Amino acid sequence: MERNEQLRAAPAAEANGAPLADWWRRVAAIIIDWAVIMIPLGFATHSVDRPARVAIFLAVATVYFSFLNGGPHGQTLGKRVWQIRVRDAATGGPLGLPKAGLRYLVPALLGAPLPILGWLILATDGLWPLWDRRRQALHDKLAGSVVVAAR
Repeated sequence: MERNEQLRAAPAAEANGAPLADWWRRVAAIIIDWAVIMIPLGFATHSVDRPARVAIFLAVATVYFSFLNGGPHGQTLGKRVWQIRVRDAATGGPLGLPKAGLRYLVPALLGAPLPILGWLILATDGLWPLWDRRRQALHDKLAGSVVVAAR
Protein backbone atom coordinates (compact mmCIF):
# COMPACT_ATOMS: atom_id res chain seq x y z
CA MET A 1 0.00 0.00 0.00
CA GLU A 2 2.77 2.42 0.91
CA ARG A 3 4.54 1.71 -2.40
CA ASN A 4 1.35 2.52 -4.37
CA GLU A 5 1.00 5.86 -2.59
CA GLN A 6 4.60 6.74 -3.46
CA LEU A 7 4.04 5.86 -7.12
CA ARG A 8 0.86 7.93 -7.25
CA ALA A 9 2.58 10.96 -5.68
CA ALA A 10 5.68 10.80 -7.90
CA PRO A 11 5.56 13.08 -10.92
CA ALA A 12 5.16 11.37 -14.28
CA ALA A 13 8.35 11.73 -16.28
CA GLU A 14 6.82 10.65 -19.57
CA ALA A 15 3.62 10.63 -21.55
CA ASN A 16 3.27 7.80 -24.06
CA GLY A 17 7.03 7.30 -24.10
CA ALA A 18 8.00 10.95 -24.59
CA PRO A 19 9.46 13.07 -21.77
CA LEU A 20 7.11 15.79 -20.54
CA ALA A 21 8.10 19.35 -21.45
CA ASP A 22 9.55 21.62 -18.79
CA TRP A 23 7.28 24.46 -17.72
CA TRP A 24 9.85 27.13 -18.55
CA ARG A 25 10.11 25.83 -22.15
CA ARG A 26 6.35 26.20 -22.49
CA VAL A 27 6.54 29.79 -21.22
CA ALA A 28 9.43 30.66 -23.55
CA ALA A 29 7.55 29.14 -26.50
CA ILE A 30 4.36 31.12 -25.83
CA ILE A 31 6.37 34.35 -25.62
CA ILE A 32 7.78 33.67 -29.10
CA ASP A 33 4.34 32.71 -30.44
CA TRP A 34 2.70 35.85 -29.10
CA ALA A 35 5.47 37.99 -30.59
CA VAL A 36 4.97 36.27 -33.96
CA ILE A 37 1.25 37.06 -33.81
CA MET A 38 1.12 40.41 -32.00
CA ILE A 39 3.90 42.38 -33.66
CA PRO A 40 2.71 42.07 -37.28
CA LEU A 41 -0.96 42.37 -36.31
CA GLY A 42 -0.21 45.39 -34.16
CA PHE A 43 1.16 47.19 -37.21
CA ALA A 44 -1.56 45.90 -39.53
CA THR A 45 -4.44 46.88 -37.24
CA HIS A 46 -3.11 50.09 -35.67
CA SER A 47 -5.93 52.19 -37.18
CA VAL A 48 -8.73 49.70 -36.39
CA ASP A 49 -11.06 50.27 -33.43
CA ARG A 50 -10.56 48.10 -30.32
CA PRO A 51 -13.45 45.61 -30.73
CA ALA A 52 -12.46 44.88 -34.32
CA ARG A 53 -8.80 44.57 -33.34
CA VAL A 54 -9.67 42.06 -30.58
CA ALA A 55 -11.77 40.03 -33.04
CA ILE A 56 -8.93 40.02 -35.60
CA PHE A 57 -6.36 38.98 -32.99
CA LEU A 58 -8.66 36.21 -31.72
CA ALA A 59 -9.32 34.89 -35.25
CA VAL A 60 -5.66 34.91 -36.29
CA ALA A 61 -4.47 33.36 -33.00
CA THR A 62 -7.15 30.66 -33.19
CA VAL A 63 -6.06 29.69 -36.70
CA TYR A 64 -2.36 29.83 -35.77
CA PHE A 65 -2.64 27.69 -32.62
CA SER A 66 -5.26 25.29 -34.00
CA PHE A 67 -3.49 24.44 -37.23
CA LEU A 68 0.04 24.30 -35.85
CA ASN A 69 -0.70 22.54 -32.52
CA GLY A 70 -3.31 20.30 -34.17
CA GLY A 71 -1.17 19.39 -37.17
CA PRO A 72 1.05 16.34 -37.53
CA HIS A 73 4.06 17.99 -35.86
CA GLY A 74 2.05 19.58 -33.01
CA GLN A 75 4.36 22.57 -32.96
CA THR A 76 3.98 26.30 -33.24
CA LEU A 77 7.07 28.35 -34.14
CA GLY A 78 7.83 28.88 -30.45
CA LYS A 79 7.50 25.18 -29.72
CA ARG A 80 9.86 24.37 -32.60
CA VAL A 81 12.48 26.73 -31.17
CA TRP A 82 12.19 25.14 -27.71
CA GLN A 83 11.84 21.58 -29.08
CA ILE A 84 8.49 20.73 -27.53
CA ARG A 85 5.21 19.60 -29.06
CA VAL A 86 1.54 19.09 -28.23
CA ARG A 87 0.25 15.52 -28.33
CA ASP A 88 -2.97 13.70 -27.60
CA ALA A 89 -2.68 12.51 -23.99
CA ALA A 90 -4.45 9.21 -24.69
CA THR A 91 -2.69 8.13 -27.88
CA GLY A 92 0.55 10.13 -28.05
CA GLY A 93 -0.36 11.04 -31.63
CA PRO A 94 -1.30 14.38 -33.17
CA LEU A 95 -3.97 16.32 -31.28
CA GLY A 96 -6.07 17.19 -34.33
CA LEU A 97 -7.73 20.48 -35.26
CA PRO A 98 -10.91 20.27 -33.13
CA LYS A 99 -9.06 19.52 -29.90
CA ALA A 100 -6.33 22.05 -30.69
CA GLY A 101 -8.98 24.70 -31.34
CA LEU A 102 -10.70 23.89 -28.05
CA ARG A 103 -7.33 23.94 -26.28
CA TYR A 104 -6.77 27.53 -27.41
CA LEU A 105 -10.28 28.98 -27.55
CA VAL A 106 -11.63 28.17 -24.09
CA PRO A 107 -8.95 30.05 -22.12
CA ALA A 108 -8.91 32.85 -24.71
CA LEU A 109 -12.67 33.35 -24.55
CA LEU A 110 -12.71 33.16 -20.76
CA GLY A 111 -9.73 35.46 -20.34
CA ALA A 112 -10.29 38.11 -23.00
CA PRO A 113 -13.62 39.69 -22.01
CA LEU A 114 -13.14 39.60 -18.23
CA PRO A 115 -10.59 42.25 -17.21
CA ILE A 116 -9.41 41.17 -13.74
CA LEU A 117 -11.04 37.75 -13.47
CA GLY A 118 -9.77 36.91 -16.96
CA TRP A 119 -6.15 37.57 -15.96
CA LEU A 120 -6.62 35.38 -12.87
CA ILE A 121 -8.04 32.58 -15.02
CA LEU A 122 -5.17 32.83 -17.50
CA ALA A 123 -2.54 33.01 -14.73
CA THR A 124 -3.99 29.97 -12.96
CA ASP A 125 -4.11 28.06 -16.24
CA GLY A 126 -0.52 28.98 -17.11
CA LEU A 127 0.85 28.09 -13.68
CA TRP A 128 -1.09 24.81 -13.33
CA PRO A 129 1.67 22.63 -14.90
CA LEU A 130 3.99 23.57 -12.04
CA TRP A 131 2.08 21.36 -9.61
CA ASP A 132 0.30 18.95 -11.94
CA ARG A 133 1.63 15.38 -12.05
CA ARG A 134 1.39 15.26 -15.87
CA ARG A 135 2.46 18.91 -16.23
CA GLN A 136 -0.85 19.73 -17.88
CA ALA A 137 -2.37 23.20 -17.86
CA LEU A 138 -6.12 23.38 -17.42
CA HIS A 139 -6.54 23.86 -21.18
CA ASP A 140 -4.54 20.65 -21.71
CA LYS A 141 -6.85 18.73 -19.38
CA LEU A 142 -9.89 20.13 -21.21
CA ALA A 143 -8.54 19.15 -24.65
CA GLY A 144 -6.92 15.88 -23.55
CA SER A 145 -3.43 17.03 -24.51
CA VAL A 146 0.08 16.93 -23.08
CA VAL A 147 3.17 18.91 -24.03
CA VAL A 148 6.22 16.74 -24.51
CA ALA A 149 9.81 17.07 -25.63
CA ALA A 150 10.16 16.79 -29.40
CA ARG A 151 12.56 14.14 -30.62
